[in-house]
Amino acid sequence: MKKAQSQYQENLLHLSSTFSKILKQRFGKGPETCAVTYHSKRVTVYVRNFITPAEEVLVDSGQMNLAINFRNAVMDRVAKEFIREAMVSLDISLDSYYYDWDYENNTGVMLLQSSTDKYFNEASAIRGKIFNQIMFVSSEVHKVPKRLDLIRLNQNIVVVECKGIMLQVEKVLYQKGHLDILQERSREIKDRYLEYKNVFASIFERDVLSIYMAWDYAEDSCYIFFYLQ
Repeated sequence: MKKAQSQYQENLLHLSSTFSKILKQRFGKGPETCAVTYHSKRVTVYVRNFITPAEEVLVDSGQMNLAINFRNAVMDRVAKEFIREAMVSLDISLDSYYYDWDYENNTGVMLLQSSTDKYFNEASAIRGKIFNQIMFVSSEVHKVPKRLDLIRLNQNIVVVECKGIMLQVEKVLYQKGHLDILQERSREIKDRYLEYKNVFASIFERDVLSIYMAWDYAEDSCYIFFYLQ
């Protein structure tokens, strides 16, 4: 049992190193730290201090769409390459990925999972309070989701899946390929959630260091990640 656990940890450390190397190959710069965890057939990657000089210039000059488009284009290749490594190392099936960045704190999170095994619901004493707060914020800035599910990915990251979250106009924008407008709107929604960071912290009873939002427009869903102290 101990040998199996040791091998499991070695595989995760290998994947952390692999992800950092892939980032460096694709961006010319790797993260300061990278942590890979595995829970409920899901792989979570958390990176810290990772931004290229070019991105920094774009962010500082307020050209967020350009910065995001550049990173998204490269990250899609990174994710597909990393998924192959993760499936071999952990002997699991993965085919979908979601990610987001906190440019202010220079951190990011990526979730990899199988589209055929997306059961998210997990018992938690605070899930009702979290769901109520998400529905409250959503009603103020966007749309109340039709369904909410929660899972704790590791000791620091809790993610809530919001289904039936898109407005009809957003579905039309997605169908017409106007992702730049959707990205800008997504940042506005996330900014509103950040205004309630202390409220979420009081529910978790832990400081919330970052909130990430990753959208799956094709599936009318959104993932809200809470990174806890």
